[in-house]
Amino acid sequence: MKARNVMEDIAKKYLDEILITRFDVCKCAQCREDMIAYTLSRIPPRYVTTESGTLQTIMEQQKVEHASEVLKELVNAIKVVSQNPHRKIVDDENKAYEMLMRQIKLDRGVDFSQYRDRVLKRRIALRMRACNVNSYSEYLQVLIHNSAEYEELFEVLTINVSSFFRDQQVWDALKTRIFPGIIEQKKQKDYKKIHIWSAGCAGGEEPYSLAILLYELLEREGDEMKAEITATDIDKESIRDAEKGLYDRGVLKNVSSYYLKRFFIPIKDKYLVAPQIKSLVKFKQHDLIQGIPIAGVDLVICRNVFIYFNRSLQEHLIMKFYNALVLSGYFVMGNSENMLGEARQLFSVVDGDCRIFQKIKIAT
Repeated sequence: MKARNVMEDIAKKYLDEILITRFDVCKCAQCREDMIAYTLSRIPPRYVTTESGTLQTIMEQQKVEHASEVLKELVNAIKVVSQNPHRKIVDDENKAYEMLMRQIKLDRGVDFSQYRDRVLKRRIALRMRACNVNSYSEYLQVLIHNSAEYEELFEVLTINVSSFFRDQQVWDALKTRIFPGIIEQKKQKDYKKIHIWSAGCAGGEEPYSLAILLYELLEREGDEMKAEITATDIDKESIRDAEKGLYDRGVLKNVSSYYLKRFFIPIKDKYLVAPQIKSLVKFKQHDLIQGIPIAGVDLVICRNVFIYFNRSLQEHLIMKFYNALVLSGYFVMGNSENMLGEARQLFSVVDGDCRIFQKIKIAT
């Protein structure tokens, strides 16, 4: 039986995985062949026959054993072949990407033009691979002929991974300092309602965490004070799931046994948020970029969302949140996010480690 160089199969498999996320090289059949040929010329062959075992099993074993070697030479091969490609297609690739973005905006009304291209392309590549297509043009045809693919695409494009009480020090600060301060301000002004905006709320873990803390604090005030949390996200599916309030045990890992017993109802292997907590949260599909901001809020929490936007859009959104806040209102950002531009003069730092800021004066 004819022997087979298993390294060729491994190189082809790895090349497909690499090229799906490369948008600056020619991916034509001839260039792919040249990349494989260059790679194979730099690594020793390893011949097998199907008589010596199942080919797929052998490939997986060899792939693990020689992964770093093959990947190193593939990267070199892509670099060498791309210096003199058979076709110049970078501009066409960019145009196809722009066309894809326009089609998404036309079909779903969502404008991703100010998002970071690098992040978008990496996430779109996941869906392209799942659909077994190699170009934006091909993926555009998938969206045109299969509208259900939009739901899968938006699942990876939007930020929807969270957990209850994520980053415990932030929640400790809200519980012990920020919320008591807001309640005291309201009492001094004889106001009866606290309004919170959870922007980019994903599956609802964050607003429900807010609701638990507020419910517990406001119990001590009797009927004198009410709270309302407006929770928004661009992803319609995330909003639907959040409204159900049903969660796996994994996202509740930071919930204390006391809170779990008091504010959640076990249903088989899941937990349902208790009615008194759900009643404090109003969910709404909302586009942070184009949507009208929620007005007159005492605290905005928007964590780990800004990292997906370019700097100008980050500055724009910070000012949007500034205008949404009442004077002395609070703004909570993600741990890796920073106050930018004009807003640095309009907010004071309350807790730098927890990224909590306070609106200090009216913009002129």
